[in-house]
Amino acid sequence: MTATGPACSLPPFAQWRQGQERLARRAEAIRCGVSLAVVLAVAGGAVAWVMRLPPPPVAPPAPPPAAIAIDMAPEPPATPMPPTDVPPGPRQTLSIPDPQPDPPPRVTAPPAPVPDPPVPVPPEEKRRLPARKPRPVPHLKKPVPDRTPPADATTAPPSVQAPPAPVQAAPAPGASSARAAHDPLTWQGALLAQLEKFKRYPPAAMGARQEGVPTVRFSMDRRGHVISVELASSSGHSMLDQEAVALPRRAQPLPAPPDSVPGDPITLTVPVEFYLHQN
Repeated sequence: MTATGPACSLPPFAQWRQGQERLARRAEAIRCGVSLAVVLAVAGGAVAWVMRLPPPPVAPPAPPPAAIAIDMAPEPPATPMPPTDVPPGPRQTLSIPDPQPDPPPRVTAPPAPVPDPPVPVPPEEKRRLPARKPRPVPHLKKPVPDRTPPADATTAPPSVQAPPAPVQAAPAPGASSARAAHDPLTWQGALLAQLEKFKRYPPAAMGARQEGVPTVRFSMDRRGHVISVELASSSGHSMLDQEAVALPRRAQPLPAPPDSVPGDPITLTVPVEFYLHQN
């Protein structure tokens, strides 16, 4: 009885072991299935994500810029057409000088005294005269005490000493204006003579035979110092225009204006003539 008992209990153990093996196999099958499902799910998600990434509309935007570039190309030929209408431009330049010559006549009226350029020359003559007169002066002083006419001797020196005073003032550019303090026309003539004295004809312009009359507008204080200069109207030649603008500053100090000419500063408009026959 004892020997048969254990023999009868073996079959249940074998069955239990087989059942455990089955369960293990099922667990492995489940794990494999789950891992396979996860892999498929991840792969499917990746494929779906990749399918969504490439945007097909990116290619169409490229053509529009090409079309714009083509449209811009034909426009340049249309733009050169307006330059053909540029010739009317000279009409504007002609209309501009018409009003500008009007102010010059105010200053050109004085050019009548332009022959006054000799005005600075008289000072040179006066310089020579006093140089000659002082020589007889000592001779007059010596005989005076001998003849004993002191009254005549005292009157003679003033007449001789009077000219030297203006001679000393003559070197100063403003002296000529001091003499003409009560005559605006004479002052304008002295001013034009001063400018004419310092005017230079540009050698390059002379070689190119360029002529013209640029007009400059400048402001000066009552001492004859130039404050500002600008080109009022062009002569058509840049070298002549530059010389006209540089002239007032080169000629300063200019003759001081008389009291009858108001303003401080004083603004003047002067035409500067450049003609080859004058040089």
